[in-house]
Amino acid sequence: MKYILLYGCFIFCFAKANAQQFKNNVGSPYISLSAYSKTNTDAFGTYSNTAALGNAKNAAIGLYAERRYGLQELNNINAIVAIPVQAGAFAVTANRYGFEGFSETQLGLGYGRALSEKISVGGKINYYTQQIPSYGTASTLNIEAGMLLHLTPKLNAGISTYNPTGGKFGANKAEQLQSIYKFGLGYDVSNKVNIATEIVKTENEPISLIGAVHYQFEKKFFAKVGLSTLASNFFVAAGIAVNNQFRLDVSIAHHQQLGLTPGVVLLYNFAKKESKK
Repeated sequence: MKYILLYGCFIFCFAKANAQQFKNNVGSPYISLSAYSKTNTDAFGTYSNTAALGNAKNAAIGLYAERRYGLQELNNINAIVAIPVQAGAFAVTANRYGFEGFSETQLGLGYGRALSEKISVGGKINYYTQQIPSYGTASTLNIEAGMLLHLTPKLNAGISTYNPTGGKFGANKAEQLQSIYKFGLGYDVSNKVNIATEIVKTENEPISLIGAVHYQFEKKFFAKVGLSTLASNFFVAAGIAVNNQFRLDVSIAHHQQLGLTPGVVLLYNFAKKESKK
């Protein structure tokens, strides 16, 4: 039964790609929608929009891992290190999806900065590798770019693109990564409540809508609920923060046909050094 489900998952994924390379979304949507908030921002916002690096105040290191539909073969692991500099911030990301029989790996280097109080921009270069033992390894470079607009103190909007130039790879460059375009909008209702949504257009796929509501119970606890229309996923998450530095989240996403996907986040924000007078 396990292998029938695994086979079905791969058929489901590749069929949606219309014979092109399937590009997995990075993590559950809830970890990246923080890009469209000023009160609920963290390093993982970079995964949704690289311009979120322009709002980074502290160095941070984070890990997100999920077991899609409860299958070890569909493990998805994402790591990030964000490092602020005098003008903006850099980020190093690493993502791996799959198992020994099929895997996708992507390493990225990104940079973002605030051009003004109203505009932030960012960009990223990625090295993508696909490995299938029976067929070998193929790789390619691709880029990301994004812009965030802080329309009001509470309302933020952004646009971003992943792989707009094609990213061909494999024998005779016959394979190609899909291009992805996003438009996001977030509203900080208060210091405790944030609402965010993202419209995603993946090449050769229908437009999808992602939405989430974040609620901060206390300084240490939060919860988030949301949905993704394309994957028919409903997700919930809860987390705890210690001393505003270490954060632990647990999440669960539900797909109507394929079942549950558990996930966990570990995030550490380094304390900002105070300047000596």
